[in-house]
Amino acid sequence: MPVGLAALLCAFALIFAACSDDDEESSAPARVSVDGKEYAFVMPDRIDGGFVTMDFTNSGDELHEFGLGRVDEGVTEADIDKAIASGEEPKGIEDIGGVPVLTPGTNVSISRDLEPGRYVFLCFIPDPKGRPHVALGMKKVFEVEGDQDAEPPDPDGVVEAKQKSFELPTIRAGEQTLELRNSASEPREFSLAGLRPGHTIQEASQFFAPLNKGRGFEVPPDPPLELLGAMQSIPPGTSVYFTAEFQSGWRYRIADEENGLEQIFKVQ
Repeated sequence: MPVGLAALLCAFALIFAACSDDDEESSAPARVSVDGKEYAFVMPDRIDGGFVTMDFTNSGDELHEFGLGRVDEGVTEADIDKAIASGEEPKGIEDIGGVPVLTPGTNVSISRDLEPGRYVFLCFIPDPKGRPHVALGMKKVFEVEGDQDAEPPDPDGVVEAKQKSFELPTIRAGEQTLELRNSASEPREFSLAGLRPGHTIQEASQFFAPLNKGRGFEVPPDPPLELLGAMQSIPPGTSVYFTAEFQSGWRYRIADEENGLEQIFKVQ
């Protein structure tokens, strides 16, 4: 091969390599698996910061939540364990909103921005004997390092929380990625549940009765609801991105219980 042509091909190769690097820098967020089961969170000890996608799975037989907090500097894991053992709420943890309750076998994904620091997942759902899962070891401290400079995913629609209501797009069956946007002036929760065919609203209300009273809770073989989590809290003026499988013809409810917001919708 002539020297000039070889040099030209090498130049093109370098250009394409540079383009590939640029594409990687602005690519989709890295994915992290977070598995909740009896009684542990299984995930890496360290993840990359910036915009990250977490794939949440409840692989256990009980309900599990993925409460997320940022651990203050100087607070040790031993401090957290001591508070849990004494039945107190751990101090020095800033609640930044995790994923609400998932029913067994449910998978959802959340894409959000995480700054470098130490974080912890906690589950306070009671077991059949009434003991909070966190007291049985369901806690995970992990490090977030650096910034991967990723971009948010392209959503299929926007679910917007306003001061006194939710505004929803048409949501279709299948896997959907929704931007959960808080346009209110205070934090908003986005809690999502689907009513399984053959069950009633009354059955759904009875399903939550033990949890609301802080009693022991055991998931029945045929639960009336599929609990898809979503987000415990989103600060004003910000968004996270939620991906889940929606079932054709099901009725769903998205709610912020603390602020009295709810919206019922049916998947197309």
